[in-house]
Amino acid sequence: MSSAEDAGSVLVTGACGHVGHAVSDILRSTGRQIVPIDVDGGFTRDVVLCDLTSRNEVERLFHTHSIRTVIHLAGVLPSAFQSDPLRGADVNLVGSLALLRQAANAGVKRFVFASSMSVYGSSATLRPLTEDDPAAPDEPYGAAKRAIELIGESLRNRMAFQFVALRIARVVGPGIRKTSSPWRSQIFELSRQASIHIPFSPEARLSLVHVIEVARMIVTLIDSARMSSTIYNTPAETLKAQKLKQIVEESRGIFVELTGGASEGGPTCDGGRFTREFGFKLRGIRDHLSDSKGH
Repeated sequence: MSSAEDAGSVLVTGACGHVGHAVSDILRSTGRQIVPIDVDGGFTRDVVLCDLTSRNEVERLFHTHSIRTVIHLAGVLPSAFQSDPLRGADVNLVGSLALLRQAANAGVKRFVFASSMSVYGSSATLRPLTEDDPAAPDEPYGAAKRAIELIGESLRNRMAFQFVALRIARVVGPGIRKTSSPWRSQIFELSRQASIHIPFSPEARLSLVHVIEVARMIVTLIDSARMSSTIYNTPAETLKAQKLKQIVEESRGIFVELTGGASEGGPTCDGGRFTREFGFKLRGIRDHLSDSKGH
């Protein structure tokens, strides 16, 4: 019997966020009992308001709900973390620690943590990185993600619960509301805009994954009877910005501008471990762009 079939609800933090909304939709569609939480209500139905930086609110959450599985997606994003590092640390470190503590106390069975490729640093890599490559975060956001990975692994080793972290590549898809990179959503959204600006040089290599694919991976991790590892990279599609421009222009019929951007797209991602272990079949950017034409 999988963990998702056991008694108790699935807690989804950050349920009003881009990935959280997609995960919640999948879980509801399969009849799962979920407790979606966020610091504000947003557009997600039945969301429970909870500030992870409030110890009392987190304790109350576990006292009032029977939680069997935790999907922890909430967090301050990199640009906001950089702008206000103390607030970022409060949410991404202190809030995550409070959630881990209460999950252990409540006897949660599985804890799925949304980590990031940022744990590998911000520089471009000569080859796609695997989970066996050393984590080397060089800014606070990635360092905070790595710290929670290590604490979660330690709790798993102490048999507190089953912990697994998914290191997520650059997420794209419609509906992103809080981002410093609006192109990640614009390339999928039908609008009257004359062009889309992607702030990378033509040769920059980007590891991209659609939000629906990330949601499917997270649901795979809560449903799997067993896992061989505590760390997985997301399977992702690695494209040069010039190739992405070509795909978007062919699929959308809209001009894509590549100017004034970064020459590097950060580390690239090898998600082979996830693909092999779970038989996961990734749908690429072109496939999702084709889907978006009908909406």
